[in-house]
Amino acid sequence: MNAPDKFIEAAREVPASVEAEQSVLGALMVDNDSIDRIGDLKESHFYRYDHRMIFEHISKLIVAGRTADMITVFEALGNSGKADQVGGLAYLNTLVQNTPGSAGIARWADIVIDRWKLRGLLSASDEVAEMVFNRAGKSVSEIISEAQAKFEPLAEAKSFEPKMPGPILTEIVTEIDERYHGAPLSVTSTGFADMDAKLGGGLRGSELVIVAGRPSMGKTAFSMNIAGNVAQDGGTVLVFSLEMSGKALHQRNIARIGGIPLGHVLDGKKITESDWPRLTHAVSVMSEMMLLVDDTSGLSMAEIASRSRTVKRRYGLKMIVVDYIGLMTGGTEERQDLKIGGYSAGLKGLAKQLDIPVVALAQLNRGVEQRPNKRPTMGDLRDSGAIEQDADIILMLYRDEVYNPDSPDRGTAEIIVGKQRNGETGPVRLAFIGEHQKFADMAPGYVSAPRTTPEKTRRGFE
Repeated sequence: MNAPDKFIEAAREVPASVEAEQSVLGALMVDNDSIDRIGDLKESHFYRYDHRMIFEHISKLIVAGRTADMITVFEALGNSGKADQVGGLAYLNTLVQNTPGSAGIARWADIVIDRWKLRGLLSASDEVAEMVFNRAGKSVSEIISEAQAKFEPLAEAKSFEPKMPGPILTEIVTEIDERYHGAPLSVTSTGFADMDAKLGGGLRGSELVIVAGRPSMGKTAFSMNIAGNVAQDGGTVLVFSLEMSGKALHQRNIARIGGIPLGHVLDGKKITESDWPRLTHAVSVMSEMMLLVDDTSGLSMAEIASRSRTVKRRYGLKMIVVDYIGLMTGGTEERQDLKIGGYSAGLKGLAKQLDIPVVALAQLNRGVEQRPNKRPTMGDLRDSGAIEQDADIILMLYRDEVYNPDSPDRGTAEIIVGKQRNGETGPVRLAFIGEHQKFADMAPGYVSAPRTTPEKTRRGFE
């Protein structure tokens, strides 16, 4: 009886390879250039705390262009108050002396990552078991979805394989030839002719599109107009509504598609006889659309990515909308701008991975309200540094009537293209029917009213 028990105990040991971890650390201090061969190995992959600390300091030194040997690593650990926690210089010397060289570092790194994945599987399994035994009112499908979200990150495998220009050039020339002979552009139309023209035909796969504006400018309405247009054209669109409920979004869609005042949709007592056929039409159209809404609050980047991949596998996916980026959660950074930077980078990565446009809404700073000309600029983006860097396209909404009720431009909106990685910037004007939450192309020949801001006179001259 004792022998089998021992085997069971051994099988239950936490998956870890201390030897592989030690070999990686020793090899890095012996040969700093070997860091290029450890793939996606991260500090969090190490099982032992002291190894995580040592790896962190080795990596920082090498990335900074400095030598990372046992002396410099010991100094760096000492400066951060961690030297004694990792066994001091004696343990670093042991790592260096016992390493068999750096030739096998890629394999050792793979072992460390594999053991981390096994620990992750155990942890996720425990969490899933806890969810099963304590369902807290969740349905089976909800539990399965959450379980999938916990396991999927462990299954992701990144491979680094630089691409030779040949296959890419062939793809480019083929696309040019197909377009030359009349094939349609491989883009996602916004549903607005002038907007598409400004964007070189529409939105492209792998693009991160930021829609920004102050409150009441119509960010959600504009984004849902685009999402609805794509869905009506046969595409599957996934909307992560972190602020509004799915019901509220679809009430807006009914108003837009049916041409019914939103107030009538919200309060059935206001529905008129002429509204009923429009309501029936809107419901009929929407029932055929693959416009999927996930209104779970406080989703993290990992959850958004996992749910998006699931939808892509099940239904195909043409576009994702995130409303809005400031309500995402997760990340270890304390500063909000750094968190937003992590979210924008994650959304850009998701767009590339799924090869679809991702539209994310963002707020503009309150500083817009303090100046005479309230048309937004790139500098008005809240936590703008990372967003500007990651975004391929930045669209900023401005409706003059929000600030000037008697504006001659009532019923219109400026969509200011503040950034376009592969095209020109500048404004596009669309009609906006507020009671229907609807944007539309302007009538041909429309000329915007001249701006009434007085010109500055030169001092001393008229």
